[in-house]
Amino acid sequence: MEKSTNAPDDAHHSRRAFDNLLESLRDAADIYLGMNRGVAHTIDQVEGFEYLFHLLSAGIDLYLLYGDPERPEFVRLNSTNRRWVGDNPDAIYYFSRIRDDRSYRIWGKKGDECYLSFTVHGRPDDGRLGFGGVEPVLADVNDRSLDIATDGSYEIILSTEEHAGNWIPLRPSANCILTRHYFEKEKNAGADPDIHIDLHIEPLDPPPVRSLTTDEILAKRIADVAAFMRGGTVELPEPYTIQVPFVSYTPNELPEPFIFRMAGYAAWAAVDIAYAQGQYQLGPDEALIMEGRFPECAFANVVLWNRHVQVFEFRDHQVSLNRKQTVLQSDGSYRIVIAHRDPGVPNWLDTIGHPEGTIFWRFLLPAKQPAKPKCTVVKFAEIAKKPMNE
Repeated sequence: MEKSTNAPDDAHHSRRAFDNLLESLRDAADIYLGMNRGVAHTIDQVEGFEYLFHLLSAGIDLYLLYGDPERPEFVRLNSTNRRWVGDNPDAIYYFSRIRDDRSYRIWGKKGDECYLSFTVHGRPDDGRLGFGGVEPVLADVNDRSLDIATDGSYEIILSTEEHAGNWIPLRPSANCILTRHYFEKEKNAGADPDIHIDLHIEPLDPPPVRSLTTDEILAKRIADVAAFMRGGTVELPEPYTIQVPFVSYTPNELPEPFIFRMAGYAAWAAVDIAYAQGQYQLGPDEALIMEGRFPECAFANVVLWNRHVQVFEFRDHQVSLNRKQTVLQSDGSYRIVIAHRDPGVPNWLDTIGHPEGTIFWRFLLPAKQPAKPKCTVVKFAEIAKKPMNE
């Protein structure tokens, strides 16, 4: 399609940035969802296009509509209708843009979360954005080390210079802050409309008076949306192609859990969690049984993701289990079954038609090293017959 020759060129920076965003979207469809990256199943292609819209929605919110670090706002990352960045049905996440040369005040009230944390991430020198291993953790704090009043209220200062009370240092390249609110309930927190997070942020110094958005400012915001789209698609490493300590590269097997703080991997992740990730691959008449024991920890759950790091549809299907939801054996151990249809036993995780997917375990603030979950592939008819720890 030819561009109109009658269009004014006063906004040429914005136009160029917009064209680059369109090119990023086209590359995402042609390259990220291409056969060369192994997107062969129809379900992966369909969910891939859905994922692009979820990612674009997040990019517009985080970097365009609410992306002014002079007037930061906490924006919810995930919802039942926006699934991305390895989302967790038992957690609610918020994001805000910040600058590394400003000071901010965060305040709110902790509810019945079993864990609350704040993580500051930096932007690489090459300008990349996204959650696929490019934005390092620069500082973090959780509720165990915060001064929180008896009513749950708290206040935190973000600044380059040390501050009395709750303080998070702002280091060079600081670009954003993420908050994590974890819950262990019978009903997944991510789908509970009655859960309200009391959370606010404001600059300590008054921001400049708002004026008309300039061509350069809008172009920069659009460019950030495009960089974010690339970071979550064509620049995202292909599944199971890079060496990460908490990832198993053998199908239907899980590794020993590994605490992210020790992983040396720059990504949007909770530093206090021991992760364990692997891939299931199951035929129509196969199931995977996971067995083990929950360690003493602040939170634990297991989630099923598709190849785009999206949790399966969890509003109408059981695709995750936290400790509150898990039925334990008489000896206190768990036995969890991944299967394509209901096996008639407790702790069934529904694949919802995905022949393969990612298994992702989280053990938050474990008191000791969590044990590696034992995985066994069995025929569907053998699920109920297989004894515990056979």
